[in-house]
Amino acid sequence: MGEYKHKMKRIPLSKVEKFHRNKAKIKQIILSQTEPHETIHGATSVNKQLYPNFLDKPTRDIDIFSKTPKKDARETEKALDKSFGGDYFNVKPARHEGTFKVKSNITGETYADYTKPKRKIKKIKIAGFNYTTLDFTKQQVKRTLKDPESEYRHEQDRDTINRILIHEKLKQIKKRRKPK
Repeated sequence: MGEYKHKMKRIPLSKVEKFHRNKAKIKQIILSQTEPHETIHGATSVNKQLYPNFLDKPTRDIDIFSKTPKKDARETEKALDKSFGGDYFNVKPARHEGTFKVKSNITGETYADYTKPKRKIKKIKIAGFNYTTLDFTKQQVKRTLKDPESEYRHEQDRDTINRILIHEKLKQIKKRRKPK
Protein backbone atom coordinates (compact mmCIF):
# COMPACT_ATOMS: atom_id res chain seq x y z
CA MET A 1 0.00 0.00 0.00
CA GLY A 2 1.16 3.58 -0.52
CA GLU A 3 2.40 3.04 -4.06
CA TYR A 4 1.04 2.27 -7.49
CA LYS A 5 2.57 0.01 -10.11
CA HIS A 6 2.82 1.91 -13.40
CA LYS A 7 4.46 0.38 -16.47
CA MET A 8 6.52 -1.99 -14.35
CA LYS A 9 7.70 0.83 -12.06
CA ARG A 10 6.53 1.43 -8.55
CA ILE A 11 5.70 5.07 -8.04
CA PRO A 12 5.29 6.19 -4.44
CA LEU A 13 1.78 7.49 -3.80
CA SER A 14 3.30 10.65 -2.29
CA LYS A 15 4.99 11.38 -5.65
CA VAL A 16 1.72 10.78 -7.53
CA GLU A 17 -0.06 13.14 -5.13
CA LYS A 18 2.64 15.81 -5.55
CA PHE A 19 2.29 15.56 -9.34
CA HIS A 20 -1.48 16.04 -9.23
CA ARG A 21 -1.20 18.92 -6.74
CA ASN A 22 1.18 20.72 -9.11
CA LYS A 23 -0.04 19.74 -12.60
CA ALA A 24 -2.02 22.97 -13.02
CA LYS A 25 1.25 24.89 -13.43
CA ILE A 26 2.66 22.68 -16.22
CA LYS A 27 1.44 24.87 -19.12
CA GLN A 28 2.81 28.01 -17.49
CA ILE A 29 6.21 26.38 -16.99
CA ILE A 30 6.28 25.23 -20.63
CA LEU A 31 5.38 28.73 -21.82
CA SER A 32 8.07 30.24 -19.58
CA GLN A 33 10.60 28.07 -21.44
CA THR A 34 9.37 29.16 -24.88
CA GLU A 35 12.08 31.17 -26.64
CA PRO A 36 11.83 33.76 -29.45
CA HIS A 37 12.95 31.21 -32.09
CA GLU A 38 10.05 28.90 -31.19
CA THR A 39 6.48 29.10 -32.52
CA ILE A 40 3.41 27.64 -30.82
CA HIS A 41 1.07 25.80 -33.18
CA GLY A 42 -1.83 23.36 -33.00
CA ALA A 43 -4.83 23.71 -30.70
CA THR A 44 -3.08 26.13 -28.32
CA SER A 45 -2.37 28.52 -31.19
CA VAL A 46 -5.87 28.24 -32.62
CA ASN A 47 -7.49 28.73 -29.19
CA LYS A 48 -5.36 31.83 -28.57
CA GLN A 49 -6.71 33.47 -31.74
CA LEU A 50 -10.34 32.37 -31.88
CA TYR A 51 -13.12 34.51 -30.53
CA PRO A 52 -15.60 33.98 -28.93
CA ASN A 53 -14.15 31.55 -26.41
CA PHE A 54 -16.83 28.91 -26.99
CA LEU A 55 -14.81 28.01 -30.10
CA ASP A 56 -11.85 26.86 -27.97
CA LYS A 57 -10.96 23.18 -27.92
CA PRO A 58 -9.65 21.72 -24.67
CA THR A 59 -6.03 20.62 -24.98
CA ARG A 60 -3.50 19.27 -22.51
CA ASP A 61 -0.35 19.58 -24.58
CA ILE A 62 1.37 22.51 -26.25
CA ASP A 63 2.78 21.98 -29.76
CA ILE A 64 5.90 24.01 -30.52
CA PHE A 65 7.91 24.43 -33.71
CA SER A 66 11.64 24.65 -32.96
CA LYS A 67 14.83 24.52 -35.00
CA THR A 68 16.35 22.50 -32.13
CA PRO A 69 13.44 20.33 -30.90
CA LYS A 70 15.41 17.78 -28.87
CA LYS A 71 17.42 20.45 -27.04
CA ASP A 72 14.34 22.58 -26.33
CA ALA A 73 12.32 19.56 -25.13
CA ARG A 74 15.16 18.63 -22.74
CA GLU A 75 15.30 22.20 -21.39
CA THR A 76 11.56 22.11 -20.73
CA GLU A 77 11.83 18.71 -19.07
CA LYS A 78 14.56 20.03 -16.75
CA ALA A 79 12.51 23.12 -15.86
CA LEU A 80 9.46 20.97 -15.09
CA ASP A 81 11.51 18.51 -13.00
CA LYS A 82 13.09 21.40 -11.09
CA SER A 83 9.70 22.98 -10.40
CA PHE A 84 8.23 19.64 -9.25
CA GLY A 85 11.33 18.82 -7.19
CA GLY A 86 12.28 15.49 -8.74
CA ASP A 87 12.21 13.25 -11.80
CA TYR A 88 8.62 13.76 -12.93
CA PHE A 89 9.09 14.16 -16.70
CA ASN A 90 11.01 12.62 -19.61
CA VAL A 91 11.67 13.31 -23.30
CA LYS A 92 10.88 10.69 -25.92
CA PRO A 93 11.14 10.80 -29.71
CA ALA A 94 7.69 10.83 -31.31
CA ARG A 95 6.43 8.64 -34.13
CA HIS A 96 7.18 11.46 -36.58
CA GLU A 97 10.85 12.11 -37.21
CA GLY A 98 12.04 15.47 -35.86
CA THR A 99 9.46 15.57 -33.04
CA PHE A 100 10.21 15.10 -29.34
CA LYS A 101 7.58 14.71 -26.61
CA VAL A 102 7.81 15.91 -23.02
CA LYS A 103 5.87 13.31 -21.05
CA SER A 104 4.89 12.77 -17.44
CA ASN A 105 6.63 9.89 -15.63
CA ILE A 106 3.54 9.66 -13.44
CA THR A 107 0.67 9.47 -15.95
CA GLY A 108 2.48 8.88 -19.25
CA GLU A 109 0.62 11.84 -20.74
CA THR A 110 2.30 14.22 -23.20
CA TYR A 111 2.47 17.87 -22.16
CA ALA A 112 4.60 19.34 -24.97
CA ASP A 113 5.61 18.36 -28.51
CA TYR A 114 8.66 20.03 -30.05
CA THR A 115 8.89 19.65 -33.84
CA LYS A 116 11.40 20.83 -36.40
CA PRO A 117 9.38 22.66 -39.07
CA LYS A 118 9.57 21.33 -42.62
CA ARG A 119 8.62 24.63 -44.27
CA LYS A 120 8.55 28.34 -43.56
CA ILE A 121 6.07 29.23 -40.83
CA LYS A 122 3.69 32.17 -40.99
CA LYS A 123 3.45 33.52 -37.46
CA ILE A 124 1.90 36.25 -35.38
CA LYS A 125 3.18 37.62 -32.07
CA ILE A 126 0.61 37.68 -29.25
CA ALA A 127 1.52 38.64 -25.67
CA GLY A 128 5.22 38.06 -26.39
CA PHE A 129 4.86 34.59 -27.92
CA ASN A 130 4.95 33.47 -31.57
CA TYR A 131 1.86 31.61 -32.79
CA THR A 132 1.16 30.20 -36.24
CA THR A 133 -1.38 32.32 -38.11
CA LEU A 134 -4.86 30.96 -38.67
CA ASP A 135 -4.20 31.04 -42.45
CA PHE A 136 -1.08 28.90 -41.96
CA THR A 137 -3.09 26.48 -39.81
CA LYS A 138 -5.83 26.26 -42.45
CA GLN A 139 -3.22 25.47 -45.14
CA GLN A 140 -1.67 22.78 -42.97
CA VAL A 141 -5.04 21.23 -42.13
CA LYS A 142 -6.15 21.22 -45.79
CA ARG A 143 -2.90 19.44 -46.69
CA THR A 144 -3.53 16.82 -44.00
CA LEU A 145 -7.13 16.29 -45.11
CA LYS A 146 -5.89 15.40 -48.62
CA ASP A 147 -3.49 12.80 -47.22
CA PRO A 148 -5.11 9.34 -46.85
CA GLU A 149 -2.32 8.25 -44.46
CA SER A 150 -3.44 11.01 -42.05
CA GLU A 151 -7.02 9.76 -41.92
CA TYR A 152 -6.70 9.29 -38.14
CA ARG A 153 -6.52 13.14 -37.91
CA HIS A 154 -9.27 14.02 -40.38
CA GLU A 155 -12.14 14.34 -37.89
CA GLN A 156 -10.24 16.68 -35.57
CA ASP A 157 -8.84 18.63 -38.55
CA ARG A 158 -12.33 19.18 -40.00
CA ASP A 159 -13.37 20.48 -36.58
CA THR A 160 -10.39 22.87 -36.54
CA ILE A 161 -11.26 24.25 -39.99
CA ASN A 162 -14.91 24.65 -39.00
CA ARG A 163 -14.06 26.52 -35.78
CA ILE A 164 -11.77 28.87 -37.74
CA LEU A 165 -14.51 29.45 -40.35
CA ILE A 166 -17.07 30.26 -37.62
CA HIS A 167 -14.58 32.70 -36.08
CA GLU A 168 -14.06 34.39 -39.46
CA LYS A 169 -17.81 34.57 -40.11
CA LEU A 170 -18.50 36.12 -36.70
CA LYS A 171 -15.66 38.58 -37.22
CA GLN A 172 -17.22 39.71 -40.54
CA ILE A 173 -20.65 40.13 -38.94
CA LYS A 174 -19.12 42.22 -36.15
CA LYS A 175 -17.31 44.42 -38.72
CA ARG A 176 -20.54 45.07 -40.61
CA ARG A 177 -22.37 46.08 -37.43
CA LYS A 178 -19.82 48.71 -36.37
CA PRO A 179 -21.05 52.26 -36.98
CA LYS A 180 -18.88 54.29 -39.32
